[in-house]
Amino acid sequence: MEFIVRQLSSRPDTVLVRYDCACGCKPGVEYKQQSGGVGHEHCCCGNVHFVGRDAQGQMKAYLEDRKAQGMDDEVGGYTLHETTVAAPWGETIAVAYALPNTPKKH
Repeated sequence: MEFIVRQLSSRPDTVLVRYDCACGCKPGVEYKQQSGGVGHEHCCCGNVHFVGRDAQGQMKAYLEDRKAQGMDDEVGGYTLHETTVAAPWGETIAVAYALPNTPKKH
């Protein structure tokens, strides 16, 4: 998965971290400079990504909660990944993403 980082012109201390999904969606998460906050987006096909400090831990907790509620039974679990992206101001931002073993049908 290739993530795109775009600085928001209206808020130069904020970037949008997004990707072009194979389903046609363009899921994105805003991240504010040095905020440490974590945001996430869950695509209609089941892909999910988290951006910010402890992105991997937050994503695991989110997916475990969804599993406990039976919300993702049709995807057959997830394969987890993590990477980083560079912000225009030089900060390295953590990105975690999960791909469903069986993507949801549209």
